Amino acid sequence: MTMPTPSVAAYLPRTPVWLAGLSARTPVGLRPESAAAAVRAGISAISEHPFFVDRNGEPMRLAQDAVIGPEVPLAERMKELLLSTLLQLPQAAALSANGLRTLLIICAPEPRPGLPDGIAEVLGRAVMGRFGPANLRVQCLANGHAAGMFAFGMAAKAIDEGKTDLAVVAGVDSYHDYQTLEWMDETGQLKSEVNRDGFFPGEGAGACLLARRNLISELGLEALAQLSAVSTAPERITIKRHGEDGVCVGEGLSSAFLGLEPVIGTDRRKITDTYCDLNGQRYRSEELVYTILRVQHLSDEATHYLHPADCWGDVGAASGPLFAALAHAAASKGYSHGSRAALWASSEGGQRAVTLLDFSANPPRKAA
Repeated sequence: MTMPTPSVAAYLPRTPVWLAGLSARTPVGLRPESAAAAVRAGISAISEHPFFVDRNGEPMRLAQDAVIGPEVPLAERMKELLLSTLLQLPQAAALSANGLRTLLIICAPEPRPGLPDGIAEVLGRAVMGRFGPANLRVQCLANGHAAGMFAFGMAAKAIDEGKTDLAVVAGVDSYHDYQTLEWMDETGQLKSEVNRDGFFPGEGAGACLLARRNLISELGLEALAQLSAVSTAPERITIKRHGEDGVCVGEGLSSAFLGLEPVIGTDRRKITDTYCDLNGQRYRSEELVYTILRVQHLSDEATHYLHPADCWGDVGAASGPLFAALAHAAASKGYSHGSRAALWASSEGGQRAVTLLDFSANPPRKAA
């Protein structure tokens, strides 16, 4: 079932909701630990495609999965990425453990050339075919980059209201289809010697298991981070309308960040680390600059942000869960700047969303 775009809101769970499991599959690592280590080291998987060429006859550059062959069709790539990531979760607990009610939210790309029609439903059927317990409920959210943040809010709300015992937020995306890449090249989105304002496409998947802390203990799992808030807002001047109907000055992203003020103002703990989907496009960089001017009071250091697209490419709808994996790795290994992380992303359709994660107080930051 594909869900409509959620309403604009800031959601603060009434009872604590925690992350209890993380998984990841990216071009720089097939598990969250290796992916995070590669990003920290600045390792990039961006390389030339073996046979796709752009309109100037040059090999297209992108980040590719290390296992899936370049000839595999897009739908099959995305199914493999998603299913392998779900199987990484603790004992696949989120999908089959103990008869517990489980909500799985699949975050999928926004419509674009080359993307099969109904891909979200295709992915949902693949999951039900692989796991399929009667107590598993699947919802799909085809909102691109920001979908994971929206899904965190939906999952927390479902747990908060007693509608599910466990929730999984899973995101998957891939640009590895020639029709998609050709469209990107023609519209200036594919980064090349000619398209300097484009980005390097990637592919990947990530998943997060969420539950209340008492249930996490009963399952013998570890509470990794508390999901403290999710805030969303729309941006009127989207990347497609930028320059035609006005200039994006970060109003939507600023509003999403300002929705976190009730939490930050109450406990007086500022954001210490930020993970985002900047990908090299000027529109996105300018959006962030304008946003920082409005919301820098919410952060200890507004420029402490990480944008891993230069390592694993733009991973679109997989961004939210993958950012959570990076934030947990940094906090648990002691190289984060503090214990409060903000994850944010901007969808092409205008959705902006920020998720606030709180970790246990970490030891002094280690040198990078």
